[in-house]
Amino acid sequence: MTTCSLCGADDLGFTCPYCNTVYCSEHRLPESHGCPAMHKVREDARRKVSDSFRVQEPDENQFQPTRRLKKKRTRRKRFSSTEIRDLAIASVLVVLVGISIFGSPLGIFNAITVIGFLVSEGLLWVIVGTIVIFLGSFMAHEMAHKFVSQSYGMWSEFRMTAMGYYLSAMAILFSLPIFGTGVVYTSGTSNVEQNGKSNLAGPLTNFAIATALAIISMILALGKIPIIAIGFLLRYGIQLNAFLGLFNMIPFQPFDGATVRYWNNRVWIAQTLGLLFMLIFGYLIFPILVDYSVA
Repeated sequence: MTTCSLCGADDLGFTCPYCNTVYCSEHRLPESHGCPAMHKVREDARRKVSDSFRVQEPDENQFQPTRRLKKKRTRRKRFSSTEIRDLAIASVLVVLVGISIFGSPLGIFNAITVIGFLVSEGLLWVIVGTIVIFLGSFMAHEMAHKFVSQSYGMWSEFRMTAMGYYLSAMAILFSLPIFGTGVVYTSGTSNVEQNGKSNLAGPLTNFAIATALAIISMILALGKIPIIAIGFLLRYGIQLNAFLGLFNMIPFQPFDGATVRYWNNRVWIAQTLGLLFMLIFGYLIFPILVDYSVA
């Protein structure tokens, strides 16, 4: 116990840090005992307030690793391990469907015989090209959905479905060009326009691929460059992407066209007509270009 230097009461001693005098609990604050060093108290208070509002300049080198880490973390979130697994499974199934097309309409067992013949004739590039177009068209369609949805801040990942396995089995066994292996699931806060654009992205990508191949075909034909050799791949790519995009523009759920039409009917009409024209181009106009290129 100590004696307060102001009131003389016996109490726990508190030493004032400004005047270094002992006071009781009632008079321990500088204001309570009329501290002679009040000017120091005020200066200290002003300094503390000033420091609380002061913004420390960031050290660029200090935060540089953090920024790199954030970028890497963002990239990792683009594809989860589950999605990578499902994409790998879907890719294998799509490749098998692409191979099965060579055996149409008897399925993959007949395709093996046809592929063996093509390889013996030195046409391995036709097989590889067809598979690349088939798989590329599928991946471009699905990833367009995914990346556009993610650009709006939504969670979006590809998943295999039970129905996808059944449809893939049918496509492989009966040489059907079906892309029903899975679906891109999306969740998060979004509006009608964002949903419409996310669903439009897939068919629009297929339309862009078909259009690019059609332009290449016309350039080659107008340049009198025979396109018989690569004509099969060009025509196949146009027909496949036009069919895939047009099929998905069906205006009923769960097809992309239902969401697109709900968002903007004119966009749905324009995209559907564009894909329909590409399909007609692949089946009717392309043979004319082939004849013109060799005339």
